[in-house]
Order: sequence, then structure tokens, then C-alpha cells
Amino acid sequence: MKRLLFILALSVSLGAAAYLISYHIAQSALCDSPDWQSPTAWMRQEFHLNDAQYAQVKKMESDYHPHCTIMCDRIEQSHLALKKLILSSNGLTPEVQAALQNDTAVQEQCREDMLRHFYEVSQALPPDQAQRYLAIMQTQVVETENASQTAMLKH
Repeated sequence: MKRLLFILALSVSLGAAAYLISYHIAQSALCDSPDWQSPTAWMRQEFHLNDAQYAQVKKMESDYHPHCTIMCDRIEQSHLALKKLILSSNGLTPEVQAALQNDTAVQEQCREDMLRHFYEVSQALPPDQAQRYLAIMQTQVVETENASQTAMLKH
């Protein structure tokens, strides 16, 4: 019985030690980057950016973020207004049509702005990485449209 308890205690101790060591190694590797908490840090590694390229991309992202937040708020307000009108109307009234057109226009503007931003960022990347970046980011533009259409069809 003592041998079983010793083996069990040893197993638990070794498991805990292995976890702590691997956690420490992962934290050390992650925190080696000066910008490890930056939302753009992944781009530095993924697209092999030098310091100047990374600084340029980071500034572009920082400059774009307030506009993105504004557009997200506009989309949310547009959706809420449209939903409210749909639920309070008995048919496709001119007000509902106008709200629907506004909702579509706001979403289209956001998608255009995102795409413009993605093209600008791609210009700051090494030429061999720009197309790969656009291939990754285009899903934000294309999938957003498809998700909206799918959601409308489901309801």
C-alpha cells in the first residue's frame, strides 16, 4: 500500500513539475517579443516583417482602429433600427425599405473601407507576402457578406 501511495505521489509530482516547466518555457518564449500583447504582433512573425515594416503596419492598424470601431457602431445601430421597424410594421413600408437600404449601404461602406485598408497594409509587406496577406484577409470582406446573406435566409 505504501508503495502504491509513493508511486501515486511521485506521478502527481512529476506531472505538476512537467506542467510548470512547460508553462514557464511557453511564457518565456511568448514574452520574448517586445510587442507580444499587440494585436498586430502575429503579423510580424507570420509575414516576416522587419522593424520598419512592422512599425508601419502597426501604425496603419492603430490609425484604422477608431474608424473600424465607428463603423461597427454604425452597423449595430443600423441593424437595431431595421429590426425595430420590421417588428413594428405590418408590411414592407417605405420606412422599412429606407432602413433596409441604409443597412445595406452601411455594411457596404464598412466592407469597402476594410478592403481599402487591407490593400494599404499589403503595400507595407514584403512583396512575396502581400498576396498571402490579402488571401487571408479577404475572408473578412467576403465571409462577412456571406454570413449576412445566410442569416437573412435563415430568418
